[in-house]
Parts: sequence; structure tokens; C-alpha cells
Amino acid sequence: MTGAGQKNVNSTVRFTHGHIPEILKKLERFLGVALSLRSTTGEVVCKTDYFYGPCSIIRGTERGRQRCRKTYRNIEDRLLRRKTPFVNVCYAGFLIFAVPLEIRGEMIGTLLGSQILPIEKDKNFDIEALFGHTCAALNLTNTDEFYRSFARVRTLKPDLQRITFLQYLEEIGRHFVSMAFADKSWELFLKEIQQETPQFGRL
Repeated sequence: MTGAGQKNVNSTVRFTHGHIPEILKKLERFLGVALSLRSTTGEVVCKTDYFYGPCSIIRGTERGRQRCRKTYRNIEDRLLRRKTPFVNVCYAGFLIFAVPLEIRGEMIGTLLGSQILPIEKDKNFDIEALFGHTCAALNLTNTDEFYRSFARVRTLKPDLQRITFLQYLEEIGRHFVSMAFADKSWELFLKEIQQETPQFGRL
């Protein structure tokens, strides 16, 4: 509960200023995943550069776009209720890593890592088995293009890789919270997070 005369931090924290949008895009390329950062009021930091390939094709359909929005709303609602990081699978079959951003016990935003495969992408028959229902549900006619678009999508194996990546996102989220109050460059951000998590970026 906010004390007397104390501003609600959720009304004062912004993630769209300074170096944060630039760092978010660089992190996407650095980690090889799509990242989504927003405030709890729905303010989106920037359009992700990393939703190329299957997600862009899925979102290019009206039904796919509606389902994606519903998935993200459900995930953010769960974060608001539980305030605990978790890994989920979207309706299409991609992994979504979800982290709440908090300060002084109050949730001020969300950080999501998505468009991540739960299986090895070189096993084409597995990918087709996993995503065939998506093609059918969205009436995708060019399925060859859809499956080719998986070439640059990252895979995170169960257990250690996924747990480690979720921990990385938590650490990244803590840095974004501090950056909302104190400006940091990409170089300083990268130096600090590599010191704190030596295996950062080497999954």
C-alpha cells in the first residue's frame, strides 16, 4: 500500500526513455529471442525487431493476431496476480518466458521472452507435428514458407537451459527497473550484467 504523501511508483516509472529501447533491441539480437517490455499500464517500450519468421506470419492473419493478443493478456494477468516468473507455451506452440518487474513490492511492468522453440528445429517432422494445427487453424496456404521461417528461431531445451534463461530475464528486468530511474548505456548495461552473470549470452 502506498504511504501518505508517497507517489505510486507505477505512475512515475517509464521504460520508453533514455537507452532502454535501444538496449532492448540489442538484447534481442544478442540473445536470439523476441523481447517484449511494457509497463503495467500497457505502455509498450518499442516494437520488437525479432518477431520475424513464424510469429510475423501468424500475426499477419486476423485470427492469429487475436490469439496472440489473448495469450499475452492472459500471461500479464497471471503476472499481476502472482508476481512470480514462469514459463508458458503459447497457443501456437512457442515458449514464452514471463518476468514481473517490481520495485518496493509494487509491480511496475512485465518482461517477456518469446518465439522460442521447445524442440530441436532440425527435426522437421517434429516441427510440422507441433505446428501443423496452427497452419490448419489459420488457413495458412504457403506452409513451406512458414516452416522455412523457423531457420533462425532459437531452441531452449528443458530443465537447465530454460531455468537459466528465466534467471537471465529476471536479472535483465532488475537492470531495466534501475534504468527507469538512472540512465545507463548499452556498454555499461552489458558490463554489469556480464559481471553478475558470467554465462550471460552463452546459452
